[in-house]
Amino acid sequence: MPPPPAAPPKLASLVARGVVDTSTAALAWILLERGVPALVAGRDHAVVDALLDGLVAALPPDRRPEEGASRGGERLVRVAGRLDADNPRGVLRATLGVTSRRSGLVAAVDAGDLAGVLAVLRGEGLTDDEVSFLGMVLVIGPADSGAAHRGGKGGPPRARLVAAHYLRPVLRDAGGHPRRLGPAILAAWDAAAVAWEDFAWGIVPDLAERIGMRAGDLEVERGRRATVLAGAARGEPVG
Repeated sequence: MPPPPAAPPKLASLVARGVVDTSTAALAWILLERGVPALVAGRDHAVVDALLDGLVAALPPDRRPEEGASRGGERLVRVAGRLDADNPRGVLRATLGVTSRRSGLVAAVDAGDLAGVLAVLRGEGLTDDEVSFLGMVLVIGPADSGAAHRGGKGGPPRARLVAAHYLRPVLRDAGGHPRRLGPAILAAWDAAAVAWEDFAWGIVPDLAERIGMRAGDLEVERGRRATVLAGAARGEPVG
């Protein structure tokens, strides 16, 4: 098996600051690389944009949009800054119209939780079935005041990943009937434990099938990339 790719510095920096955990960052890195979209939601726009940039940096170079540009609406939604009530209705629909479901689209959504994200997407004119293909929803929320992040640099961040969700795409059975499943939780911040709790293991087979990998291979690759990210976050050389 070839060695894992070098960790994207921006993503590793967010791990070092305690904004996101290594396991979720590694999973997002793999899924994005294989064309699964990601939406970053939250009210702290500076931290949301930092995670957005970290995820964009994790895209393969030939599919990475130029800094601050939409490249004709491809992949990175910055047509009107972010998806919120102040933007013209239909920005995301227009973007999706020139991309595919395996485009690796990354967008910021001005919402505080998954319910808010879904409301924004519906306001954009997307149907529930269309929304189901939008992949990951990473929600940024206020960090716990007074709770030090284990392993972070310079104390706890002002905001961090508080929940990571996966929008499960609508499927059709042998008879052509739609099979709709609700969003799944990938990870959540546990304030009492001062740590992230991982739930992605419960849907690894679904994730692996979507990106054309075997479930065991996805687990192995996720662990390898988490190790690479952790090492880069500690400032260890990659080699």
